[in-house]
Amino acid sequence: STLIEKRSNFSIRKYTAIVSLEQCQRYKDYFNAEYEEYWNLHSHIDKTKENFRQFHEQWKSLTAGSEAHQVKQDKTMKTVLQHNIIL
Repeated sequence: STLIEKRSNFSIRKYTAIVSLEQCQRYKDYFNAEYEEYWNLHSHIDKTKENFRQFHEQWKSLTAGSEAHQVKQDKTMKTVLQHNIIL
């Protein structure tokens, strides 16, 4: 087994061999049908990661216990809860 197989438990044996053009077309159609949803989720995750990166940068400039710190904490928790509802 290769390094990739060891790290991800990837095994070609888990996949069915494509033996016909019809089967290949079905896989392509399925992939294409699902790809937009995948891309939308990926985009949403990237935006969320960027928001949290920005939150982290803002946190670093606040003094613990200050009013600004409490306001940021409340806004952050509200955002986290909203994302949990979406997911």
